[in-house]
Amino acid sequence: MLQNQPLLLGACTFAITLALGCNDTMDRQRSPSNNGGNSSGGSNSGGSSSGGTAATGGSGSGSGGASNNSGGNQSLATGGAASNGQRDYGPEKAQFLGNARCTGAGLLLCEDFEGANIDTGKWKIENSAGNTLELTTSQAARGSKSLHIVANNGFGYVRTQGTFPAADLYWGRMFIRVKRFSTIAWAHWTMAEAVGQGDGSKIRVGGQYNTNQIKNRWGVGSDGGPTGDWTTHDNDPGGAPAEPAVGEWVCLEWLHDGKTDETRFFVDAVEHPSLATTKNQHGGNNAPYVMPKFESVWFGWWQYQQDPTAFEVWVDELAVDDERVGCKL
Repeated sequence: MLQNQPLLLGACTFAITLALGCNDTMDRQRSPSNNGGNSSGGSNSGGSSSGGTAATGGSGSGSGGASNNSGGNQSLATGGAASNGQRDYGPEKAQFLGNARCTGAGLLLCEDFEGANIDTGKWKIENSAGNTLELTTSQAARGSKSLHIVANNGFGYVRTQGTFPAADLYWGRMFIRVKRFSTIAWAHWTMAEAVGQGDGSKIRVGGQYNTNQIKNRWGVGSDGGPTGDWTTHDNDPGGAPAEPAVGEWVCLEWLHDGKTDETRFFVDAVEHPSLATTKNQHGGNNAPYVMPKFESVWFGWWQYQQDPTAFEVWVDELAVDDERVGCKL
């Protein structure tokens, strides 16, 4: 079990993905303790804007935490061309991009960023001081526009406004493009985070720079709840994970299932079972990992460690539904 795993040292956090089981032979890898605890994130007190540059937010404590090198149920499927009605879940990346298409598809939430400004009726803009969010035509996964985030340090993201459409279970999907990832020791970054009523757990999707391996890894994790501050690192496929792509669009999908307290994670329509979690098999403390009753989710960027160079991130075609969306819809 997790308490028997070998430990290294401590670093950062975040989370998301459904597990039908985990691998009991996980390496529990921790980054140096001086990178854990409170780091240079900001609070979620950023201002709203109607496009253009977002209002500046306040600063606060981010979080770092333990990194867990592998895990998840290795027997889970790894993608394939399963379909659900009109939904094609195949991994043919050439079919992912092109025209904007989630609007009108019957999803619980869709955002294609094709409007004149960020829709502040749908999204609350939150950002650390000096970071900006605006619509741009310089890059787009689909259609002609995307959300462009420039983060000198801390965070910049859009959070769902109003009643979240799926309290007990939801599937998330986002297209994201990152100009560069950090190589600061154990730098931890989050791209999406869900919260709600419960034990305080933040359910995160993102990744971390693995200093021991000298490369970035996809990852999921949590903070704020009884399982503590932890990040599990990707170990797919077959123990030879690729680094997250730089300078190209990537489709991320995840399931947060509050009915079974399981999560799953997909990259470009291919499932990564090492990043699956269950209530009792995850990368944190020896405590149940329980999903909240979801009230909001944010999409964007937050690196918790200071970095001397600004990050540029583009986000497009965000989707939330009670069934898997896939990367083609």
